[in-house]
Amino acid sequence: MADDKQIWDAYQQKGAFAELYNFYVRDLLRYGYRISSDRQLVQDHLQDLFVHLWNHRDRLGHVQEPRFYLYKSLRNRILRSIESNRLIPTVDGVLSEEWFPDGVDAEPTWVETEHRHRELTRLQAALERLPVRQQEVIQLRYYHDFSTEEIARIMKVNEQSARNLLFRAVRQLRGQLPSAILLLLFSQPV
Repeated sequence: MADDKQIWDAYQQKGAFAELYNFYVRDLLRYGYRISSDRQLVQDHLQDLFVHLWNHRDRLGHVQEPRFYLYKSLRNRILRSIESNRLIPTVDGVLSEEWFPDGVDAEPTWVETEHRHRELTRLQAALERLPVRQQEVIQLRYYHDFSTEEIARIMKVNEQSARNLLFRAVRQLRGQLPSAILLLLFSQPV
């Protein structure tokens, strides 16, 4: 994305650290909460990531894909911490409000709003029934707009495995939801 590159370049060339932080923090937190439900752990590692960026701003090489770099870095930090503490990740499959992008535009009438709310509730319930890795691939693809190649690199699987996870997740959702509700997933704002 052009915005990603512009924000990153401004951070490296002009020291626009606050802009970089503000641009990414909410999406990174949402993603981190899917890796571990330990909110303090996620927040600590996100803070550590940004401290690292601040301390190494002069030494960081050119980053081609800043968004990918940040997601991958956060994921690695959280997983290393979990492994080093010999803790089992506590991803419980419950989707919090942070998992979804900020609200859906309110419809002009109460009936339409209520109908949309019911559809989103059904979509969320179907997503909760997916295995955790399928939830992660859906989130990365449809809520954070990563390509399957980028998803494979983030999740440390080959590209075909990422495609298979995505295919299985969408197929399972299709079996549980009418097409109109499933379209909500594909039309979420990024």
